Amino acid sequence: MSDTIGIREQIQGLRGSMKPALQAIADAILADPDTARSKSIKALAAACGTSEASISRFVRGIGLASYRDFQLRMAQEGGASIPARGQAPDEGHIYENIGRQDNAQTILTKVVHRTADLARACLTTLDAAALDEAARMIRQADVVYIFAAGSSALAAENALLRFARIGKPAIFHRDRNNQLLIASSLRPGSLALGLSDSGRTQQTVASLTAARQAGARTIAMTAFPESPLARQGEVTLVTPAGYMPAGEEPLYESMVSKFGQLLAIDALYSLVAVQDFDDAAALVRKGDPIIQQSRSARRQNDQD
Repeated sequence: MSDTIGIREQIQGLRGSMKPALQAIADAILADPDTARSKSIKALAAACGTSEASISRFVRGIGLASYRDFQLRMAQEGGASIPARGQAPDEGHIYENIGRQDNAQTILTKVVHRTADLARACLTTLDAAALDEAARMIRQADVVYIFAAGSSALAAENALLRFARIGKPAIFHRDRNNQLLIASSLRPGSLALGLSDSGRTQQTVASLTAARQAGARTIAMTAFPESPLARQGEVTLVTPAGYMPAGEEPLYESMVSKFGQLLAIDALYSLVAVQDFDDAAALVRKGDPIIQQSRSARRQNDQD
């Protein structure tokens, strides 16, 4: 059995990273999919109180080439419903779009397609100019301090290892109290990178705020560009949202949505490296024998 991610689930996931005018279109479609399925682009624009050009931008923003493609996807999905956020597991979803009716095949298919959709969405949400500026800030910084909590810590640890490969000092402490203490004592010349999918994780917001007040430069990475974390970043890197905004993250922490953070970190690291390509490549080559030794030792242990 094959089951792909529905167009409305895709819209729901991307809504948080859209501009207000496009969010209004998303809300109208999610509230009344039958209307969106049957109306012409002119009629839908009138129903949403916007222009045909905005509808076209919305369609391109969710990864479709034309309004016709959008209507075809809506028609293919038919009347299938999306359980509302906040429902109990037996009434809605236990993880991402996984519900009671799913089996091994549909779960695998949904997770794979959801991850692929999110990766493609990064091309829309991540701004190349913002990436360029963030990379310059990191390259110029004496040291990079990373602030994150929960599963966003995985992206923080990925950043720590990435930047270490090219000789950029980076520091990350998992303990939230230590993060806040460190942030408040940063000096000019340091850079603080705050990671939070919702942009509302209290300790991460507090740490980035303290770092900025201490004179450090700041970068925020979040799925919600109007969030408290984004307001503390000189530069904001917007990753795709895995859920509708509701003032807090879901009770489960979506690892699929964290994939957007990991992808953004990889892009940011690569951009920092190519800005000083020769030195970065030399440091990567220098580290290769160490990694090879570790792998050789692991193989030897397996044989013993």
